[in-house]
Amino acid sequence: MSMKSFFIIDKLGEIIIERHFLGKVSRSVAEQFYTEVMKENNQQETNNNSTSNISPILTTSKYYIIHIYRHSLYFVGIVDRESQPLLVIELLHRIVDILETYIDKVNEANIKNHFVTIYQLLDEMIDGGFPITTEIALLKDLVRQPSSLAQLVSNVGKSNNNSVGITGHNKSIVPWRKAGIKYVNNEIYFDIIETLNVIVDVNGGSAISEVVGTIKSNCKLSGTPDLLLQFNDPGIIEDISFHPCVRYARYEQDKSISFIPPDGEYELLSYRMSNLPMLPIYCRPQLTFYKGGVNVNIMLGLRHTHNKSLDNVKVFVSMPNWESNQLQATVGNIQYDAVNHRLVWNVGKLSPQTQQSKAPAPSLTGKINFMNGRGEKDGCPAVQLQFELDGVCVSGLKVESVQLRNENYKPFKGVRYITNAGRYEVRTV
Repeated sequence: MSMKSFFIIDKLGEIIIERHFLGKVSRSVAEQFYTEVMKENNQQETNNNSTSNISPILTTSKYYIIHIYRHSLYFVGIVDRESQPLLVIELLHRIVDILETYIDKVNEANIKNHFVTIYQLLDEMIDGGFPITTEIALLKDLVRQPSSLAQLVSNVGKSNNNSVGITGHNKSIVPWRKAGIKYVNNEIYFDIIETLNVIVDVNGGSAISEVVGTIKSNCKLSGTPDLLLQFNDPGIIEDISFHPCVRYARYEQDKSISFIPPDGEYELLSYRMSNLPMLPIYCRPQLTFYKGGVNVNIMLGLRHTHNKSLDNVKVFVSMPNWESNQLQATVGNIQYDAVNHRLVWNVGKLSPQTQQSKAPAPSLTGKINFMNGRGEKDGCPAVQLQFELDGVCVSGLKVESVQLRNENYKPFKGVRYITNAGRYEVRTV
């Protein structure tokens, strides 16, 4: 894989950053990409569709244009030969992750204010179109963070009991961790974050269910710690991708995660699972369209949440612009999202205690009258759900133990579990 050029383009088509690694590519390629984006956006507006369908890979007569969209910006890589596109996409995501570390909020103004730092990072990360240095610990040695000098000046004369120090020469045995790191308080934290993607059929069963998970860590350990992390049931993981620090041979042997962690925040691994037997929430929607309107009846309830509450629960239903409504919600409030053409029911929190009481189940009932007397809709829209579940992973994955070797101290270890709804769709027909 070799990336010929790299662009950062805003939503108006302006090129903010332009870097060429293997000869100069004409800006007309970026303009051609933006033209395709505008065509797709116009098509979405015509179809009242809020989901982008633009392909991450576009083909021209000479180049392949590969892009990602994050922070309302397009990060574009230009390739002039057959290559593995996922490698380019992964590199683009890595570039954005590094920018988030260096300039905090990645937006057009911050990128323009720190363009010198960004060009330095690109030169260190990519050589001849190939990624060479993508570890944040190494990049911080090579490229100074914009705020580091100001922090150094402001901290002169002050003490911090938990500050990190570097002693001796930086001769590390691994490329992702400096040597001689020292902390007064040694601690390491793990966040297991799962995103639940589900399509529920009209009978309430899951037609498709998938969990995409990541384990993120924040390491504040002295020296060169060697960790061993073990799960309660690693066999349920189907696909897994590791940080380079993980010893893959050990994982193949007994499914244990053996590694020397980078210092600070990093993503240890990501994984995927499918065909979940239990879902945390049920939704029973009934939408009956007639000429000029629709009757609405939606009920919600908790299922398998391990006696935990669901937070920030929202229900979305695609709807044409309405003239009036007679909707009533037992909990939360109702509003219309004119930009995305959908009804939004802000439910809020669903707790097991409320469900076990004699209080009525959360429901939304009533009817909506469409503007201009619009006729019956062809088919019924799917209902989208959004929620957060803290303290539980719906896959059932748990950390059984975290063992420290190679150092004499006893660190504090913390594990947190979080589940979020990704694309959670309930069909009505």
